[in-house]
Amino acid sequence: MQKVLLAASALTTALMTSGCVIVVAGEDDSKMLSSHDTRTSDGYVVLDRDGDYSRLAGDLNLRGRIGGDLSLVAGDIDIDNMDIGGEASIAGGDVDFSGHVRGEVSIAGGDIDFSAEVDDQLSLAGGEIDFSGRAHGEAALAAGEMRLAGWFGDSVHAQADQIRFTGEAVGSVKLVAAEEIRRSRRNEQRGLVEVGGTLSGGGEICAISVVFTESSRVSPGVTVWAEEAPVTRNGARVSGLDYQPRNGRDCDDLIDN
Repeated sequence: MQKVLLAASALTTALMTSGCVIVVAGEDDSKMLSSHDTRTSDGYVVLDRDGDYSRLAGDLNLRGRIGGDLSLVAGDIDIDNMDIGGEASIAGGDVDFSGHVRGEVSIAGGDIDFSAEVDDQLSLAGGEIDFSGRAHGEAALAAGEMRLAGWFGDSVHAQADQIRFTGEAVGSVKLVAAEEIRRSRRNEQRGLVEVGGTLSGGGEICAISVVFTESSRVSPGVTVWAEEAPVTRNGARVSGLDYQPRNGRDCDDLIDN
């Protein structure tokens, strides 16, 4: 999880020290961006270039294709069905991201809605995360609330106050909700991990309460640390689950990070 937290603080420095051109947006943005590899359409900047694209801006909407890296520090950001040949690094407000990225993706923002396909590692840190994409590399996610409905081809480390997992994880998982237990949290709807998807690679879950819904499919090799025994609803297919009482302990003391 340290990788997710460091990504946000390092992003601005990386922009300032990179060798690519940084474009700063202004009110006459549409005029400034008119060129052979950049145009505007329906409020979106449409790119078609082989190199990198770096930008310091207010709100920003992007479409199109770049062959290199995408680096953004902006307000609210909408990346609409964009094809990125390199890496994507974003620090912003609310972020909507769809398309395909061949390199690593690192995003720090407010509410993050991510539905893209990532060929490499994925790091997301936000207030709320909705993930419905495909991550082929390792995935690290941190948020207040998290809904994971996509596909993960490698290991997943997710940490939030509340996690709802309805996707598929091929590799091992570490799902952590309410890493520390405070008295005020015991009577709130926090510290919940709800699994309604497929966990086929084993792993660990650490939470206050854990629920496996009727649509869950869990293979052997999953250990649950919780304040009470996990709830397994009718129809769930959960095999070889290992439940260990948490007894008020921090998740860092129970699972490897």
